[in-house]
Amino acid sequence: MPEPHLLSIVCVDVVALSFRRDDRRVVVGVHRRTSEPFTGRLVLPGVVVTSGERLRDAAGRALGKLGLGTPAALGQLRTFDEPARDPRGPSLSIAMWAVFDDTTARAAEHAEWFALGEVPELAFDHNGIVGTARELLAGALWRDTAFTRALTGPVFSATDAVAITEQLDGRPPHRANLNRDLAKNPDLTEAGTAPASGGRPPKLWKWTS
Repeated sequence: MPEPHLLSIVCVDVVALSFRRDDRRVVVGVHRRTSEPFTGRLVLPGVVVTSGERLRDAAGRALGKLGLGTPAALGQLRTFDEPARDPRGPSLSIAMWAVFDDTTARAAEHAEWFALGEVPELAFDHNGIVGTARELLAGALWRDTAFTRALTGPVFSATDAVAITEQLDGRPPHRANLNRDLAKNPDLTEAGTAPASGGRPPKLWKWTS
């Protein structure tokens, strides 16, 4: 157990997400630690916040561990304060989310990407952070325009919308209700239909803001 008189260090850990349109999976980026504790284990990218550093800048340093630069969108999730979360001593983790387009994510030199529902065992409390991120971002989807637009891209199909919703929410959405929600969204407009090999082609949607 950490000694009670020790002050907690403050860290930023980032849940980096991307939507892979070819197999319609929302994936999260991790990397292998190169130092103790947990050398060689998979972790979320994270750093200790330095004196006077903004959270956005700390998140940028953390994302550099994956070989990533500026995300399409970035936001804060919540703070994780379990006293024993780090074997080196007490620490607070301010968890952030970041979204990258598929091309940028695939080019990240040090990142390993896993579907949200298939994330392997991570060191520290990072599986818990991913699980919480999934729950919170499922609630933000289609409500938080910056987050949702970054994940879908400027134009997306109704099939993409179903896949993204299902992977964040953990269960298939009601398609008719989802289509109605998309049609009522003031920031979206119909943009034709997507190519289809058979059956009714899915609608395309375009962000107007």
